[in-house]
Amino acid sequence: MKFGQVDDMNSVNFDLPVISNKTKSILSTQNSEVSPSFHFGAPGWSDVKFKGLLYPSKTPQKRFLEAYGKQFNSIEVNATRYGTPKINVLDNWTSQVPESFKFSLKVPQVITHRKNINDPEARVRTEQFLAALFHIKSYSGISFAVMANYFKVDQFSALEAFVDFWPRDQPLAIELRHSSWFEGAVMEEWRELLHSYNVVPVVTDTPGRRDVLHMNLTNDQLFVRYVGDFNHPSDLIRIDAWVEKIKDLCNYGVKDVWFYAHQPGDNRERILYFFNNMIPKINDALGVDLPLLINYQEGLDITY
Repeated sequence: MKFGQVDDMNSVNFDLPVISNKTKSILSTQNSEVSPSFHFGAPGWSDVKFKGLLYPSKTPQKRFLEAYGKQFNSIEVNATRYGTPKINVLDNWTSQVPESFKFSLKVPQVITHRKNINDPEARVRTEQFLAALFHIKSYSGISFAVMANYFKVDQFSALEAFVDFWPRDQPLAIELRHSSWFEGAVMEEWRELLHSYNVVPVVTDTPGRRDVLHMNLTNDQLFVRYVGDFNHPSDLIRIDAWVEKIKDLCNYGVKDVWFYAHQPGDNRERILYFFNNMIPKINDALGVDLPLLINYQEGLDITY
């Protein structure tokens, strides 16, 4: 995800925003007796750089997803931006992962990047996508719609029509990108809209667009898209900040944490180091026992 990437990471203020009172109020209605669940993952499984590090060195490409499913319990599938997968493709995916595994599929751009996201063609494509989600049943996690950079707040009614059409029992997260959505009172307006339809607002932590980073949750789901640069020490500082924020949110009532890490193409293999720094801190902070990722390259010592 190139959205919000910068050339100079040293100039960015990576502080996380405070948890809003409205978010605290929404979370206070949740069942505090339920322990939080964590869904960690990468934005894909097909990177050959994962061989010999995240995957055994002799893993054939046709078994990459199977190897990925032994490391992570969830994945952000960006490939579906190009269209809804066919049934045989979906069946192939689900056959390679554990029953508890979750696919977070991106809503195709043929829907989200139309001039009218609710026109007849968009509705047909949305129904096709929903049929795919229904087909994979419990393997479906939270799907997510990334709205076009030019989708502005003056299209609020279009957003409302879009979420109204989406089935309320089918989990959906929405990422808004245009700066107009993050100015003044409008943030509360779209948060109330998403809350009323049980839609999750994506929390996007990307260096060059700190306005899209917020803590305006609408239910007990936290969906984070994290853009880092795993060659830079800021990731360690940001991990600490996120662990503390996740701890606070879970204490307030968050039940599911979806955390997908993006990174530049030239060092994707360092995602292992990122999560193996983050997971022990989550375990300590929340008293859970999430397993570390397996490092298949003996003697490798990845440091910043």
